[in-house]
Amino acid sequence: MRVLPPKGLNNSLYLDLNHLSRHTAWAHGFMHGYALWLGPALLAAIFVATYAVAWWRRAPRAAALLILGGIATIVALGANQLVGHAAEELRPYVAHPDALVLVAKADDYSFPSDHSVVAGGLTISVLLVLGSGAWRRRPHARRGLLEDAAKEGIVPMAVRVLAAASAVLGLFLCFARVYVGAHYPGDVVAGYLLAAVAVLAVSLLRPFAYRAVDLVDPAALGNLVRRPGAEPTLGEWAPEPRLRSSVAPESRRRRAP
Repeated sequence: MRVLPPKGLNNSLYLDLNHLSRHTAWAHGFMHGYALWLGPALLAAIFVATYAVAWWRRAPRAAALLILGGIATIVALGANQLVGHAAEELRPYVAHPDALVLVAKADDYSFPSDHSVVAGGLTISVLLVLGSGAWRRRPHARRGLLEDAAKEGIVPMAVRVLAAASAVLGLFLCFARVYVGAHYPGDVVAGYLLAAVAVLAVSLLRPFAYRAVDLVDPAALGNLVRRPGAEPTLGEWAPEPRLRSSVAPESRRRRAP
């Protein structure tokens, strides 16, 4: 019945939250659903909504960064299996058979938590888009007018709200996994941090992702990362033809005496 360190803190916090669970029977139905499927579903919906805002606002680099975050979350889930088999920590209800468990008991390892990996990966992906500068599109010119690059880089308010909601719901999912008796607190913290490290590591590839997006943006494939009908970038603008004046210059209109 192996409990990873800090054993005392893991056991005491787990039992304290289990005691809270016993005295809040009115929340059992909601916490059961949230800890199993509702929490991950809400976080996935926020992630997709953030991508939709980037697509609608014609910010292909922000959309590309979110795609990298989704890939990193999947990678973190795979790494989580390797870490779990290496740690071999048993579920807390094995060490505490009298604990109240609100979900079906699983036979897999407890450390780290898969649900907290999903929470950390999706939340950090959305938060990373806020301060990345990915909302600034490449400046382009038309008829001699330059687009205001500072205005282009403003993060939409909808994304700020979605990021705040994702952070709150993600942390609450981690709390819910301990509340229902499925994990130790250290399990959810480790899963969240594992996903965060994976997202930050994969985000280092964003210069390559930005370059790829800039290449496909003018093509039909660019519709995957920006709404069709977007203003073309600098490379797409063809120089406007100069009209020949029908009136000769003043110097040419003068006749020699």
